[in-house]
Amino acid sequence: MPRNWELLLTNKPCPLVVEYGTKSNFLSLILTRPLRGEIHSVFQTSFNIRIQHSLIHIGALGTPLSAFGINIPQSVLQKFLVKLKAGMPIIYQAGYLQMDTADQPFIIRLDKLSSIDLNVKPLRIRKEWLEENEIIKAIKKIDFVQMTGIIQVKQDSAMLERLTNAAPTDTKIAAECIAHFFGRGIGLTPSGDDFLSGLLMVEAFFTDHAVWKNTLKRFLKNHMTTDVSYSYYDCLLNGYVSENFKNLFCNISIQVDKTKAKRLIKNVTNYGHTSGYDTLFGILTALHQNYWRIVHGKHSKKEPSC
Repeated sequence: MPRNWELLLTNKPCPLVVEYGTKSNFLSLILTRPLRGEIHSVFQTSFNIRIQHSLIHIGALGTPLSAFGINIPQSVLQKFLVKLKAGMPIIYQAGYLQMDTADQPFIIRLDKLSSIDLNVKPLRIRKEWLEENEIIKAIKKIDFVQMTGIIQVKQDSAMLERLTNAAPTDTKIAAECIAHFFGRGIGLTPSGDDFLSGLLMVEAFFTDHAVWKNTLKRFLKNHMTTDVSYSYYDCLLNGYVSENFKNLFCNISIQVDKTKAKRLIKNVTNYGHTSGYDTLFGILTALHQNYWRIVHGKHSKKEPSC
């Protein structure tokens, strides 16, 4: 343990140290030097910490790993959750992430956790695969009008129609769509942000252009949404997605049975009130829009990478 950590532990009970779990490889872009931060938010089953302008989500092993996440054993996580409060200081140094509560210091040994590759890698996709894939079939059966918070007023429907009929590289439509849906809705991740994330995921996995990515990057310079949504956007713009979405996309590019398709979709829809459905709606919308490009674009010649 680094020597200056000894000062933090003086007159404190023996720290609870976690050395088993998983972490997103996106974190290597954030944790590049000693940093200070704070507990951002605490929930029943997980919590977020903020380091500079980035969030790190700490959840339980056995649940999909967040793009900016760490998963640790649930039994240990519960001990953390009853002690932590928003605003408590945290320190990162030399692979150690410490939360210093009044009763006991908590330390996560990030240098000991298994790193999970959540980087987006281009995937091969063909028209016949989309038509026959059980995941796509199941997504098409979802009643998105009822299950999402995307379509609330006539302007939403009009924007969706324009989007679906536009070329996927239409920068004007991309800018208008982002301006319309960005930050729209309530909750940790507003429905509009989840929908846009689905659009960007399809572009990242299945196309060879970056129109939506570049348009969103420019938009974010002058606009702000919730902290959690911003963190997901930041991951996407750097080429990372959460584990449940990476698994979903890798299996859209191959043939899977109905049982596996249902499980993969459930792993998406289980989280957030409408968040998973909002993102799936964005994915399906983008697949419709990009259909011709997926089939005829040069990207369709690439081999699967998952």
